[in-house]
Amino acid sequence: MAFEIVGSRVLAPFLGTSTYIWVSIIGTILLAMSGGYFYGGRAADNDSNRKQLSAFILLAAGGMCLMNIGKNQLLMFLTSLGLNSLLTSTVSAFVLFTFPAFMLAAVFPYVLRMALTSVENSGKTAGRLYAISTFGSIAGTFLSATLLIPAFGTTNIIWMLAIVLIVTSLFNSLIGNRIKLLVTFLLVIGNIVFARIPRDYIDIDTQYNRVWIYDAIAQGREARYLALNGHINGGMWIDNPQLEQLFPYSDYFQLAMHFNQKFQTTLILGAGGYSFPKLYQQKWPNKALAVVEIDPDLTNLGEEYFQFEPSQTTSIHHKDARVFLSNSEEKYDIVINDVFTSPFEVPFHMTTLECYQRIAARLNDGGVLATNVLGSLDGKHSNFLKSQMRTLESVFDQVLLYQVDNGQEAEIKNNILIAFDGDIDLEKITASDEMREMLANRRSINASNKQMILTDDYAPANWLLSY
Repeated sequence: MAFEIVGSRVLAPFLGTSTYIWVSIIGTILLAMSGGYFYGGRAADNDSNRKQLSAFILLAAGGMCLMNIGKNQLLMFLTSLGLNSLLTSTVSAFVLFTFPAFMLAAVFPYVLRMALTSVENSGKTAGRLYAISTFGSIAGTFLSATLLIPAFGTTNIIWMLAIVLIVTSLFNSLIGNRIKLLVTFLLVIGNIVFARIPRDYIDIDTQYNRVWIYDAIAQGREARYLALNGHINGGMWIDNPQLEQLFPYSDYFQLAMHFNQKFQTTLILGAGGYSFPKLYQQKWPNKALAVVEIDPDLTNLGEEYFQFEPSQTTSIHHKDARVFLSNSEEKYDIVINDVFTSPFEVPFHMTTLECYQRIAARLNDGGVLATNVLGSLDGKHSNFLKSQMRTLESVFDQVLLYQVDNGQEAEIKNNILIAFDGDIDLEKITASDEMREMLANRRSINASNKQMILTDDYAPANWLLSY
């Protein structure tokens, strides 16, 4: 189970963390385990001995080490082919995880066969081994998710698992130790060399994300990027990190301030690289700001690498956004929802009627919601955007759509939905030149009654994103 949990972090930087990824990993490993159980059972009946058992364990360790060394190159190649995401993730999982999972599964029936001493005790022996195996799976699951991943990172954990298996193999059999020691030495040295190769990016595992931070040249200028689970989530211009937004969509959040120019308090759901909170603190230093970011490590990384420093009027809450909305009694003039950060996956519980009702309940009279939704206006990749329009329209009196103009043609774009109650005369609101350019990008969309209103009971958000 530790191998399975860590496997999701191996694929995340290239393929994300959608349901497709988990389906691919779980399905592939279950397939490999079924084959391993069958093979290990037949091998045990033919000749059960400690030397062969030790070989199974060592082969599993070797497979993990080879996977660790070649995983990034393989995933870069597969993702460059432009295949369907489910197909890409399935092929990736099959190539990377099948052999180690197969060999680990072969160990169980082999151990069971060796432990059986009599028919009379077979049930008790099998039950004991299953109990130990299940307890180990539980421990591996909890330790990986809560302790190992944040503390050591993906690559180091795979290395640690391999070393544990190698040591187990060596202690299990005294036969052929010279060959085992040589193989062990080569595997460990290979991983040490691989781990010490200098990289031009920062690779960090947090409790919630696989994070990459790297510098690059964009439009002839130095920029720094933040990628979460394979998708660019935020960034900054290195020569102007506070006011100028690297990604234009976050500038469009200022539309909420345009439609509620008397605002005093703002809530931001989802901070990422803290791009817009930095802009907010610079432009409105005396206005209160509350930021909800589920991952506390992203706040630390924002301060260390993206020059974010919370002001005295800024409060930060490390909670799931939906949980915060449910538990908080505070009200705000503006709510900015920026939790939809990937074109392939979204937190579905933030897309529903019930979620938007909670947001509406947190708005003061005249309050405005601005939410960033990825998608296209029509055709492929438009269904999620249309469903969000329809869902918002069932909660708020008015919903306006502005498509972000970044000067590039793309199938999927950022769209800012502005929602509020009441009848605001849009023509009478004074606008700056910068605001006029954004207002000119208002678009209409055919969100007919055929589009579904998402609810907590039924919200196939990730499926809608794909079609």
